[in-house]
Amino acid sequence: MGVAAASALILIQAPAANAATKSTWAEESVRIRAKTTTASTALGLLPKGAKAASVVDGDGSYKLYVGGTHNACDSKGYSQSKHWQKVTYKGITGYVPWPCMLPFKP
Repeated sequence: MGVAAASALILIQAPAANAATKSTWAEESVRIRAKTTTASTALGLLPKGAKAASVVDGDGSYKLYVGGTHNACDSKGYSQSKHWQKVTYKGITGYVPWPCMLPFKP
């Protein structure tokens, strides 16, 4: 890979420190994980009803990340989901199961 290509790659993979966010609220208490899997290190707890900042796409829709399967929140153990949301809560940034987050205060 040439230097120009490597530079472009670095720009594309730059940290999303200035990523656009919208508020979301936890439907249930849920662990914030370092990666999109329940086996990943828990960085903290997002309590039920707490507001967090979730990353959004350019059109303002919540960005979903595909990762490990889980039976969290509204799946109630009957369905498997692989979708996660990236959130920031009290300075902790990580991933939570997507079904656990609501676009409104519960």
